[in-house]
Amino acid sequence: MFIPRTWFSRITAAGNALTRRHLEWIFRLTVRSPRVVIAASLILLALSLTVIATIRFEGDIFRLFPSRLPALRLLLDSLEWTGSAKEAYFLLEGEPRLLPVEAEKLSVRLKALRIDGSPAFSRITWRIYDENEGRLFSDFVAYAVTRPQLFVAPDDLPRLKERLSSASFDASLQRLETELAGQLGGAMTSLATADPLNIREFVLPRLKAGSQALDLDPASPYFLSRDGRVLILIAEPARPVQDIAFARRLVAGINEARKGLDARVTCAGAHISAVLDEAAMKSNIVACILSSLVVVLVIFYVVYRRLLPTLLLPLIISAGVVLALGTAGLFLPSIHIISFAFMALIIGLGTDYSIHLYDRYHGERAAGRVPDEALYLAIVDTGHGLFTAATTTALPFLALMISDVRALFELGLLVGLGVIYSFYATLFFLPPLLLFMEQRFPAPFRPLPGLGLRFVWRLAGRRPGLIASVSLLLLAALGSAAFSVRFDGELKNLQPQHSEAFLTQEKIEKHLSLAPRQLLVAVEGRDLGEVLARSGRVGELAERYRLAGRISDWSSLGKVINNRGEQQKIVTGLSTSNGSGMAAAFRAALLRHGFAPEPFQPFIDALTHFSNAELLPESEAVSRLEASPLRGVVNRHLIHDTNGYHSLIFIYYRGPEFSQTAFLKDLTAFDPAARASSVELVSSQLAASVSHSFLWSFLVGGLLVLFLLISHFRTKEGVFYPLFPVAGGAAAMLGVMALAGMKLNFMNAMVLVTIVGMGSDYGLHIGHRVGDSASPDAEARFVQAGRAVFLSALTTIAGFGSLAFADYPALASIGWATNLGVGFTAFFSLVTLPAAMFLKIPRKINK
Repeated sequence: MFIPRTWFSRITAAGNALTRRHLEWIFRLTVRSPRVVIAASLILLALSLTVIATIRFEGDIFRLFPSRLPALRLLLDSLEWTGSAKEAYFLLEGEPRLLPVEAEKLSVRLKALRIDGSPAFSRITWRIYDENEGRLFSDFVAYAVTRPQLFVAPDDLPRLKERLSSASFDASLQRLETELAGQLGGAMTSLATADPLNIREFVLPRLKAGSQALDLDPASPYFLSRDGRVLILIAEPARPVQDIAFARRLVAGINEARKGLDARVTCAGAHISAVLDEAAMKSNIVACILSSLVVVLVIFYVVYRRLLPTLLLPLIISAGVVLALGTAGLFLPSIHIISFAFMALIIGLGTDYSIHLYDRYHGERAAGRVPDEALYLAIVDTGHGLFTAATTTALPFLALMISDVRALFELGLLVGLGVIYSFYATLFFLPPLLLFMEQRFPAPFRPLPGLGLRFVWRLAGRRPGLIASVSLLLLAALGSAAFSVRFDGELKNLQPQHSEAFLTQEKIEKHLSLAPRQLLVAVEGRDLGEVLARSGRVGELAERYRLAGRISDWSSLGKVINNRGEQQKIVTGLSTSNGSGMAAAFRAALLRHGFAPEPFQPFIDALTHFSNAELLPESEAVSRLEASPLRGVVNRHLIHDTNGYHSLIFIYYRGPEFSQTAFLKDLTAFDPAARASSVELVSSQLAASVSHSFLWSFLVGGLLVLFLLISHFRTKEGVFYPLFPVAGGAAAMLGVMALAGMKLNFMNAMVLVTIVGMGSDYGLHIGHRVGDSASPDAEARFVQAGRAVFLSALTTIAGFGSLAFADYPALASIGWATNLGVGFTAFFSLVTLPAAMFLKIPRKINK
């Protein structure tokens, strides 16, 4: 019947013997020295709580994945470079004419906000330039309009030449008279003398469009949407988001600052998300854990009618969670909140071990065995199955620690340790309590309800072929559908859908976004001139795609500052003009309109040199822009740090008309060293990294589980019992998800590991307890093991599957996948396996 006694069988036999001796030692220790066990446990728990107090919990979704991935690395770099990772966004909605007034009020309040005696924000902006920078603005305009070769687009050259013709001077000066007459102060005077012909109309819209990644009203001096419905205020908090105490006080101050305004104000940004979203996630997780714990305790008490074991369950579960977090805290300085959410698994798993152990003890006592004998059978015999179940559950999770994906590493470490600690907490805490209960509160042990499992067993005996056929047909249908399940790589879809930060970001994309999607290209190097030249070539590629209708638009520094070739077109076009004659005609026009020429002399002198203008280095324009109120153009597109210069090109597109693969191929031809990033690129690289790590972890964990199962059963039939429900449950789960329109994502894909770990337990317990279906007491053993499996599935669904009702999509997707996977695995274990036992399929290894 068994595998020949080779070296492998000797190893497995020795392992089983060691496991039995280990369990016998636990039995003796817990029965003879319960006070020592409790004292040692309390010390470990106290140490764990001390470590937990030092752990920091994070909510940033990006920190779950390896930053070494090129697309994600560039995305994170760009957020840091441009300040988007630090900024807070305030969206004002209301009457269009009131929005600037309300933005001014909000700006004043935010500037007055103090935390620890210091300003809460280092920068607040909601218009093209602040009024206190009016002089700097005029100085830049004076520089820009007298050097049109740097800032005027070549396509605007005909209009520029028309504006510089003597025939248009009178119209320009009449307009100037009107503007000066209507001004409320002297702010217009400096602009009037710097640019009396309004050449800035060819410069400022171009610069404004390049200063923000937003689709703004070009006629408004404010950050106002084209439809006039929303105005955005951008502020930079004085401290980083990692200072969570500062972030909490900042959000409290923001909430106070936006009270009483005549505009609706909503917020987004890293600090807002860190406080509001983290609080929402924690409340979701805590609510699910507490509610599921109540459900678990009610189920346990209704079935077993024993108060003390029911009350012990929370202690066992808490011990497993605390010890796991405390141990993890020795290796991890911080834990992600989503990883922590998986600790809800321990509610189900910790309860499983207690259910199996107590169910066996109760059954043996009801059969007439004395307490010590019943406890010995529960710990050593059922405990052997539990030991294998715990290791086959923990190892697939612990195998995830070989991954460099933080999400997988933390999940594996926390749940793997939680499973082990919960198992041992059950073995060490439950036996002393049961003996104490027998001594202090003696009560008769009545037979437990069969929960319909006797009917299931007898039906399987009468119609094994029918049940097996229906199960296989169901599995075939759902398994086929599983191949059509789709993967959702959009990280945004994992965020809280009803949080203020998420909804505000949605409004920004709706009213202010240039296009639904964006691709970022970075050209980097040590020499500014060389970087700008390379960036210009990438810009030529982007313009080719725009003209072909494959992208909506693009933005770079080269789009607002002319390169040498574009400068040459302007210089050539202006060279046909008579500079001296143009200057003389303009002076005469000034006199005709009653203006003294002296304040306009710098502009008149510039007109003289327009006909012999020279090519200028782009770096000069960059330095001038950086010193002006329009510095946002440079800040957005050019970063200078210790690694050199980083020129950023933003590609805006709508969807399938833009082939990223083709563009990246062309980009490599234009500049092989350029880096690129987009949501699609990040998602595809993350999917590849996660799947690679998942595959290796799955293989390592699967091989370890297979070894343990073979060593435990040592027959094909025995190995079939735990593996078939796992495979069937996973396939059915994916099939139902596909039919229901649910998608796999980076979070719920991890439930597959959960199914492999937990699902194998169900079939293992059935196979371990029932063995041969022809045995006279096979039905009783199936009812006892099946009842424990059924209750374990219910408590797992109540404990972890309750996340399905969380507002956080990442958690909800995990919950639904768990409910489906665990539910189908339990079905195949409790219904299909008994039929397979009666059919004697598969045959044993050796006849």
